[in-house]
Amino acid sequence: MSKTQLTIHISRTSVHVAEVLRSNQEIVRSFSYELIENTPEGYKKKLREIFDEMNLRDDYEEYTMAWGTQKQTLVPLSVFNESSARSIFQLMFGEGTDENMIDFNRLMELSMVSVFEIPDWVKSFFIIRFPQIVFKHEHAMTLRALFQKNTFQRKINISFSDEYVNVSILNKNELGFSNSFDFQTAEDILYHLLFVIEQQGLTNEDGEINFYFVDEKTKVMAEESKKLFEALKATKKIKVNSIDNVLKLQTLCV
Repeated sequence: MSKTQLTIHISRTSVHVAEVLRSNQEIVRSFSYELIENTPEGYKKKLREIFDEMNLRDDYEEYTMAWGTQKQTLVPLSVFNESSARSIFQLMFGEGTDENMIDFNRLMELSMVSVFEIPDWVKSFFIIRFPQIVFKHEHAMTLRALFQKNTFQRKINISFSDEYVNVSILNKNELGFSNSFDFQTAEDILYHLLFVIEQQGLTNEDGEINFYFVDEKTKVMAEESKKLFEALKATKKIKVNSIDNVLKLQTLCV
């Protein structure tokens, strides 16, 4: 059987799982579940039920997990080296988060560090269940994957995670912009997209837009956003290039 990677995208409100062929990034099977628990034990109990129900294989070539939370920030590696994950997180999001819930991922391709919060129940469940698993913040995971591809031509990337989207702009092998935005409708996505394009002075510049969804709901949202953007004809040189499942990108991160 072809080498298969188990890829997972989880937040406090949902979990998405896919078996992906490493050779061509084809999804063999995928699953999506809503999470409505409100205690660590409740989350772990529900996750045990979910993963038992999926009847997954006993072994995969690789295991990866992306954690989704909007409480994430990117800082230059030089800044991180002179500070700490705790102080950077508190500067951005204030006091009140348990220090044990603050983690970070180094992105050596960008000379940057992603600092974010992650509850203990996420780490404990997945490390016990899949000891070989590699986990990162979902935006760090996506950026690392994108930088394994051609990043010289300008690409605007919109990656969904439940109720917010991460927007990044890659150009000439550098990260030119990165931020997250809340959304409820495709019109919200269009508004944020046009705002970023105008703010970055890209209205008359060449480029492409790539949407990455996590489930059927966000796939529909991406397709609606694409139609709105194309119908508006706000920019003639920026084209929507692709709409694809973000779980496929995890095969590029190990």
